[in-house]
Amino acid sequence: MDLAQRVDLRSAPYVLELNLNLTAAQVLRECRRRGLVVRSERELAGRTGSHHWHLRMPGRPGTLELSEWQNRIWVKVHPLRDGGWATALAHALSAQPGE
Repeated sequence: MDLAQRVDLRSAPYVLELNLNLTAAQVLRECRRRGLVVRSERELAGRTGSHHWHLRMPGRPGTLELSEWQNRIWVKVHPLRDGGWATALAHALSAQPGE
């Protein structure tokens, strides 16, 4: 097996953060359609009025973080939390146009 075949291209060695053109409700609806579930929901520390969700695929590793604060919607994928799907989904969500 050569080096290119051994390299894991699922996630980068840094936190991926992408802004979205969708509302949080649209993102949550699309994630549910793809089989994800909300594992936790809370406010971001120090950001009053914000919303922050951790989304998972049942039975699989990986976490997609969704945040909403001051009219900004974004997703994050931390290294080692990609699970083989989260980075790809983050990019797919960021490519979707807003309504």
